[in-house]
Amino acid sequence: MSFKTHMNYDAADLAVIMSASDLLGIREDQGIFLARQLDYVKSRIYDVNTAPLRGLRLVPMSTEVPEHAESFTYRIWDMVGMAVFISNYADDLPRADVSGKEATAKLKSLGDAYGYSLDEMRTAQALGVALSERKGRAARRAIDELINRVCLVGDADHGFYGITNHPNVGETVITGNWTDPATTGLQILDDLFAMYDAVRIQSYGYHIPNTLGIAPTRQTVLSRKSVNGENGNFESVWTRFSAQYPGVEMIDAYELEPSASGADDSVVLMYERDEDNLSIEVPRAFEQLPAEKRNLEMVIACIAKISGVNIYRPLSITKGVGA
Repeated sequence: MSFKTHMNYDAADLAVIMSASDLLGIREDQGIFLARQLDYVKSRIYDVNTAPLRGLRLVPMSTEVPEHAESFTYRIWDMVGMAVFISNYADDLPRADVSGKEATAKLKSLGDAYGYSLDEMRTAQALGVALSERKGRAARRAIDELINRVCLVGDADHGFYGITNHPNVGETVITGNWTDPATTGLQILDDLFAMYDAVRIQSYGYHIPNTLGIAPTRQTVLSRKSVNGENGNFESVWTRFSAQYPGVEMIDAYELEPSASGADDSVVLMYERDEDNLSIEVPRAFEQLPAEKRNLEMVIACIAKISGVNIYRPLSITKGVGA
């Protein structure tokens, strides 16, 4: 839908515009025109497709918690129990169950704003053109990037953990520096197998990894370094691993590099990506509030509300660490 055919407007926006009619020098019909422009810009910002951010690909997003909540409680689950051979009339059967402990996660609001000056609105009204969407796009992008960063590395100031530094992520010892020229493709392949097996073993086969989270520099290594394949042909490490476990998707993210994650080496994660295992709670993903008159500007506040990353089933994930 083009701006010229956009007929909707927010009554609250119109009221704010008309309250500044003396400054803008407009009649009511012109105020409706500007209110429609604001509504058009807002609708375009909601629909905008931002550049791909990897946080919400690595961490599922949940919207179960209501928007008004300030915190929520969940359980961290583990499987316990084992079966044994029994005799007739046995009354001491071991219990197989799930156990867990409660944890409380905080929710925090975040936001930014964009606006249009008196001159910008006068020009748009006089020429009959739409207001620029660039400011709104920048505001939307800033909120999306903050959510993305929390998914990956958390936010220490608010007590949020990301997937890279969450204390409930177990560790598997691997060769370590895959980018070292001395590290062979076979060593790296063994590391991938070790991490895959770690999730299967620690969960007694309950969790099957479907995601490899990796830094771009390590992703390059998986494609560049090779192992001896069938019939003497050489295959990349990733080709060989994918042939064995085709259900694993590799997702790279800059935030897994040491410069972003704060780790001594780039982070590599193997896990079963599922909302039942881990998620970030987002009761309010992105919302634009009605315009406000501030001095000689019309300002649109943008808000969201999130938690940190919550890991409900620690046995579903492991992080590779160097020996």
